[in-house]
Amino acid sequence: MIRRASLICLLASPVQADDLTAPDYFVDTVVATGIAQQLARACPTLSLNPQSVAKDSDDLMNQLAADGIMSADEMPWTEDANTRIGAQVQAFLTRTGLDAPTEAKVCDAGLAEIAEDTAIGRYLLEVPA
Repeated sequence: MIRRASLICLLASPVQADDLTAPDYFVDTVVATGIAQQLARACPTLSLNPQSVAKDSDDLMNQLAADGIMSADEMPWTEDANTRIGAQVQAFLTRTGLDAPTEAKVCDAGLAEIAEDTAIGRYLLEVPA
């Protein structure tokens, strides 16, 4: 009975200390907020949506806490996260033609993200120039 209870507790743990794979929700949120921030910086008609960023940042921190991750020291998957974040950013740049960005391309990419209601687009607002 004790062994079964221990096994159930172990299997129910959301994040294992020896798990070196970053949670998808972490990677996806970091990528989307980071790209949105860069698009907003490079395009005069885009801005970050502070309410969306704040809400999702709070949700991310709450999910990390629920998974038992309270500090960077408890993230043994940092290398995996960095690799996956870099790959997703490069895929976005390639997909949108922003490997060689111009202001017009950046603005078009951001407006497309908004129109398609992507995770990146939900962090952006179109504003007057």
